[in-house]
Amino acid sequence: MFAPALLTRDEPLTWSRGRGTDVWEMFRGCLAGDLARVQALAAKDAGLVRCHYEYRTPLYFAVRENRAEVAAFLLDHGADPLGLAVNDTLLEICQDRGYRDLERLLRERYVRLQGASDEGEPVAAAIRAHDQASVLQLLDANPALLHTGDARSNQPIHWATMTRQPELVDQLLTRGANLEARRADGARPIHLVNGDYHFRGRRDVPADWPVSASQMLDHLLARGAHCDLGVACHRGDLPRVREILARDPGAANRLPDYITYYLGSGAPLRNAAQQGHLEIVQLLLDHGADPNLREEEIAPHGHALYAAAANGHHDIARLLLEQGAYPNPEVESSADALTMAIDRGDTGMVNLLCRYGASRRMAILGHYGDVRVAAAVLAANPALARDPEALASAAGEGQLDFVRLLLKYEPDLPRMLTFPPWSPAGNSTEINGLMFEHGLDPNAEDWLGITALHRFAGGGHLDWARQWVARGARLDPRDDDLCSRPLGWAAKFGRTGMVEWLLSAGSPARHPEDPPWATPLAWAERRGHPEIARLLRAHGA
Repeated sequence: MFAPALLTRDEPLTWSRGRGTDVWEMFRGCLAGDLARVQALAAKDAGLVRCHYEYRTPLYFAVRENRAEVAAFLLDHGADPLGLAVNDTLLEICQDRGYRDLERLLRERYVRLQGASDEGEPVAAAIRAHDQASVLQLLDANPALLHTGDARSNQPIHWATMTRQPELVDQLLTRGANLEARRADGARPIHLVNGDYHFRGRRDVPADWPVSASQMLDHLLARGAHCDLGVACHRGDLPRVREILARDPGAANRLPDYITYYLGSGAPLRNAAQQGHLEIVQLLLDHGADPNLREEEIAPHGHALYAAAANGHHDIARLLLEQGAYPNPEVESSADALTMAIDRGDTGMVNLLCRYGASRRMAILGHYGDVRVAAAVLAANPALARDPEALASAAGEGQLDFVRLLLKYEPDLPRMLTFPPWSPAGNSTEINGLMFEHGLDPNAEDWLGITALHRFAGGGHLDWARQWVARGARLDPRDDDLCSRPLGWAAKFGRTGMVEWLLSAGSPARHPEDPPWATPLAWAERRGHPEIARLLRAHGA
C-alpha cells in the first residue's frame, strides 16, 4: 500500500476534509494502531476524523486492521460508521476476519451513538413491503421498536416517510412516534420525502404510487413537523423564510447536519435556487448567504449555481454569478454546472456561465467525448494532455477519438494510468489494445495493491480478463485490502464463470500463505455461493 499522489501533497483536498499529507498520516496511524498519532492529528484538525479518499475513511482502516482502541476513539469523536463503505460494512469486515471483540464494540457504539441495530430490521422490511399489518403486529409485540433504528438508524417513522405511506405515519404517531426523530446523519422525516442515497424515491418508490413527495411533505407539515429553513426554501414559503431569518439572520449561511443531493438538505441557498424561488434567493443573499458555501463530500465550490443551471433558472444563475459564485461548480458524481446546461440544450445558460469563466476539466470533456473543445484547449496548452484521469474517463466511456487526441500529445500517458474502481478498463477491445501499445501496464496496482484483474474478477468481466492476461497480467497477485487474489474476488462476488475461467487458466484454488479467512473457498462459503465452493473443492481447495 502506498500514498496516492493527492495524499503526498500538503494541500487541501477537494472532496474531503483535511490536507493530503495529513489524511495519509491519519490513515497510517489507523493502520498501525498508533492511537497517540491519531489523537495528535485529530487535535491539529478535528475534521480528519471524518476525512476520506476513494470512499475509505480512517475508521475503515482501523477496523480493517483490528485496531479497537483507535476505532473507539474515532467513533467517540464523530466518525461516521454508517456512511461511506466499499463492498462490505464495518460489521461484515469484523465477521469476515473474526474480530469478535471489535464487532461487539462497534455494535455497542452503533446503538449508543447512532441508534442503529439489527433489531429494527424486521419492522423496516415490513414497511418497505407495504405490509402494515405485520408492522403493527411487530410493534404490538415489542412497543420499543417504535423508536428503534435499523442497521442504518432509520426508525419506523423514517421508513414510513421514505415509502410515502401517510396512513402508516399517522398510525405510528398515534402510538407515540417522534415526528422530529433524527437519524445518525441528522435527517428528520421531513428531509426524507424523496428518499435518500440508499432508498431513492425516483428509483425505489413504484412509479404508479399514489402519493407524491410533495404530498408526503404536506402531510408531515399538517401533522406538525418542524419546517426548517432548507425545507421552507425549497417549498417557496417566503413568510416562513422571513420569520426564520428575522429571528436568526446567520441561518442563511449555516449548513444543517444533513447534507445530500436531495431537497431539504444542504445549504438553504441551494434549495431555493433549485426550485427557482428568485425572491428567496435574493433574501438569503441579502442576509449574507455565500453562493460558494462548501457542502462537504457533495459540492466543494458551492451547490446553488449548479442547482440553478441544472434546472434552467437563468435569473437566479445570473444573480448568483453577479454575487461572486464560482462559475462552474462540480457536484460529486454529477459533473458540473456547465455540463448540466449543455445536456439540457440550454444555450442561454451555457453562454451565461462561459461569460463568467466557466470551462470543463479535461476529465469531464473526456467523459463526454468533447473532442472539438479539447482539441482547441490542447492546442493552446498541450501540457493539459498529461492527465491520466482524463484518459481513464474517455477510455471508460468508449470515447476512442478522445483517447487518440490525448495520445497525440502524450504518447506515454497510459504508463501513468491506473483505472478507478468504478471504471476498471476501456470500453472496447480496440481502446484497450491502443493503450497497451502505448505502454499500459497489465499488472499496475492501485494504492491498495488492487490490480485490474482483481476488478475484472469481482465484476465478472471475462473479456477484459482474457485481454489483460493475454498481455501478461499475472493470475494471482494478492491485494492489500481484501488480502485476496483475483480468484478470491470472483468467489466473494459470486462470479461462477470467472471462477471457472481462472481455474482453467491455471490460477491455484488455494495458496498456503493466504489468511484462512481470505481464501477463495472461505469467501464462497461465507457469501453463500455453494456452486463456486464445489468448483473450488474439486480443484483442491
